[in-house]
Amino acid sequence: MKLSARRFTSSDGERFILLVDESGMPMFYPALYVTVHMRGRSLALNTIQNALNALKALYAWQSCYRVDIESRLSNSELLQAHEIHSLRDFMQKPLAEETDSNVVPISRRSKTVSASNQYARMSVIADYLGFLAYQLQTSSSGNGNASAQRMISQIKANRPKVSSKSSIDRDEKRLDDAVLDELEDVLRPGAEKNPVREYAVQVRNALMFSILRMTGLRRGELLNLKIEDIDFAKNTLRVIRRPDSKEDARAYQPVAKTRERTFPLMPELINNIHRYVLSYRNGVSGAKRHGYLFVTHKLGPSQGKPLSNAGFGKFMDALRTVSEGASGVHAHSLRHHWNYSFSKTCEDKGISPEREEKIRSYLMGWSETSSTAATYNRRHIKEQAGQAVLELQNKHLGKPKTGDAE
Repeated sequence: MKLSARRFTSSDGERFILLVDESGMPMFYPALYVTVHMRGRSLALNTIQNALNALKALYAWQSCYRVDIESRLSNSELLQAHEIHSLRDFMQKPLAEETDSNVVPISRRSKTVSASNQYARMSVIADYLGFLAYQLQTSSSGNGNASAQRMISQIKANRPKVSSKSSIDRDEKRLDDAVLDELEDVLRPGAEKNPVREYAVQVRNALMFSILRMTGLRRGELLNLKIEDIDFAKNTLRVIRRPDSKEDARAYQPVAKTRERTFPLMPELINNIHRYVLSYRNGVSGAKRHGYLFVTHKLGPSQGKPLSNAGFGKFMDALRTVSEGASGVHAHSLRHHWNYSFSKTCEDKGISPEREEKIRSYLMGWSETSSTAATYNRRHIKEQAGQAVLELQNKHLGKPKTGDAE
């Protein structure tokens, strides 16, 4: 059985995603789970999609081992220990895609998914099977509920251990400024090595890269920008949340994940935005039907529509091939690099770590109580620790040795 996660947009702009079978029919219990258990908690659409990907893997395991989960739970027959071990091992395998976009149950490659991916899959599956057991078990006795809880606990106990420590701390994830400068030169409209030919698209791409580098915006925030978000008199850019916008026809709607905020921009960058809008964007057929800043220029049914996630992805893919050392460049790596550059600026200006954390939280759209900003601020502590260690070593090595010639 081949399953796929399919997105829908209602007449009022609200986005939905459901797990469907080969005929395109939604699967009943996954749909009920998403509607009651996930949408009821106002979870983001991408979070729901990740959960459905885990359920695809669950049903692939069911198909492979001929286990009818729903029938079993209806008869109060829970998964046994050996089945949970089989499920655990199966969750290490990656899902694969066919050329016709239908989902192949499991890739035949020997490659395995990361421990964090396997952990996330099994967490969703444990939650879903608990939901199913509650829905399907005819007995409401305490024994039945207790047995289901034991099964859930066993599944969770079989999740892999995921270290909370990263081999590269987030505040150290940065790009080489020389590589970014080279990319800006390559993206300059009219540059010989520019990966695209159409001049208007070159202007658009150079502008997107500059905004990402200068502000640290997320991909979704960049693609969600509207012309009205730019104050050309005050030289500012606003990040606005627009979930389920009726004006946005994109099935995969880019959204701002965090708090709304305002960025001051240099006049040169504001002028480049103004130039793109007046001289290039407004001349694209269909672009004036909506207010989104970045649009598709290529001829076809999508011309003039807001630039899609896929279209932006193609731009970033091409970007990584035009310069040596650019293989690690993507939207989120630019966000990490912005945070590193911001830390250096605060350090040079003598801004305290506490003040730096508050400013960073605002500019990144995080709550002041969020621990995310503190992650980047650790660079101060690490550097101070390094300086202290070197001072201790210098103090020791600088001692005159007994028996040294005077």
